[in-house]
Amino acid sequence: MAFNYHDSSVSFAIDNKVVLVLEAERVFREKKKACTQEEMEYLTRYGLNLLGKHVKDVGYWSMTTFNNPHLTNDDIINANEKRIRGPHWKKINLLGSEKDVLITNHHLSHAGTYFCTKYKSAIIISCDGGGDIDPVTNNNECVAVFKGCGDKILKQHLPLQGFITGKTYGVCSAFIFGSQLHSKNPPEGKLMALAASGKIRDEYYNFLDKNFEKIEKTDYSEVLKILERSSMRSLQGQATKQTNDARDFAATLHRFFVEKRMENIDFIIKGASSDEEAMILTGGASLNLDLNTRVIEKYPNFKHFVPPCCDDTGQSLGSLCILITQVLNKRPTVDLPYLGEGVEQYDYNSETLEKAVDILLKNGILILHNGKSEVGPRALGNRSFIARPDSLEIKVRLSEKIKRRESYRPVAPVVLEDKVGEYFIGPGQSPYMLYRYKVIASQKEKVAGAVHIDNSARVQTVSKSENKFLYDLIKIFGERTGVYALLNTSLNLQGEPLANKIEESLNIYDRIDGPKGIVYNGHIIKFSESK
Repeated sequence: MAFNYHDSSVSFAIDNKVVLVLEAERVFREKKKACTQEEMEYLTRYGLNLLGKHVKDVGYWSMTTFNNPHLTNDDIINANEKRIRGPHWKKINLLGSEKDVLITNHHLSHAGTYFCTKYKSAIIISCDGGGDIDPVTNNNECVAVFKGCGDKILKQHLPLQGFITGKTYGVCSAFIFGSQLHSKNPPEGKLMALAASGKIRDEYYNFLDKNFEKIEKTDYSEVLKILERSSMRSLQGQATKQTNDARDFAATLHRFFVEKRMENIDFIIKGASSDEEAMILTGGASLNLDLNTRVIEKYPNFKHFVPPCCDDTGQSLGSLCILITQVLNKRPTVDLPYLGEGVEQYDYNSETLEKAVDILLKNGILILHNGKSEVGPRALGNRSFIARPDSLEIKVRLSEKIKRRESYRPVAPVVLEDKVGEYFIGPGQSPYMLYRYKVIASQKEKVAGAVHIDNSARVQTVSKSENKFLYDLIKIFGERTGVYALLNTSLNLQGEPLANKIEESLNIYDRIDGPKGIVYNGHIIKFSESK
């Protein structure tokens, strides 16, 4: 269980196999949902019911620390050692009776996604905009370093003071978009997109260099005042108007953040790494495509992993993985990313695929509602809007008219893994849409709807083993058009969470105009060719 200040979730395993991850926002239909105790118990019973289980069937429990109403400060902080406590057991009354619960701290829970891999060793860097209160600094711990060693995760006590974290990125994003901190629609993703259209300005870079450590050390209740009282105060809310100043500040902040994070990662690798097999980036700051790409380019000798639920949506999963290794003495089996609500398996035939491609070629929008939903903030083909990639007109219709997103926000291409090098320059694999690619100039027209203003793209690669239906759909589209890619964006409308149940996807279908179709567990259940 993970309460958090947003993105509450509950994860379930049978023996060592993770079978279900429930994100509260999708069940309660409220973006960035944070659960009360009563709501968390409802979410837990809801998941058990989906699995045909009862509370009495649960043998072991775990909980994360952040915003957990069951815990006191002593449960989080080891006062004698002046350190955040490691995993430990506590008796807690849950769902009607007292349970022994494994308590895992915030960044350790992020690091727990190491157990979703098969790596025997890894350096794990967790970075986001918050965490448990560090007793040394009396401030949120926003960055932590661990080593994965077989079936253990060991915290590395490195001097991390002066590091930049998701706190600076989040606070500055909220400032220029005029948003509240921890809002239901956080603007960090918008800022990342807006940054591509701006220029780096020395005055902004110097301001950030001078003030980011102050931002990092200031309590969230006061931190926006640093910007509101500064020479940057005229920028507040300017991103909503897309002014040139706002674009330039976004570009400068993005560049500054990536460069400082790279310096921090260099320091960590020198101080903590010896012969680790892999590097894992987790925490909300690891949704930054440019940073992830810079890391994979600079450190090619490491295997790299960024979980699809690297933000707080993955907290309960990481905690559950730690629980499994502790009580069963073996690593969990985790088939990322399709762990949400839905059927495990479904069938389809070539007729469905051909008809789906017909809809796309008639400039239609295809809704995919197949199997189990994805975990994390990215739609990866099971709860997705899909469209042809070669039309700016279709991209505008899908992104700006249907989803009412800002014009500067890109739509991602999904491409066959073995064809990605024909259209894009970047990593050979990107199954979770977490790296930045350059578009090959000669192929730009073929994927015009997926090209960002700076000629980059947020690519998702797909293999037959990862998502057979999506792979076969793209393959047939490619055989008929010569383009082995499609557009993919999340299946939700403005202000709404991702669709979870088929009723929600059908509701979306009914609310959009123009040629369209909906695929449910491998079958086209509705379509319209009207314009």
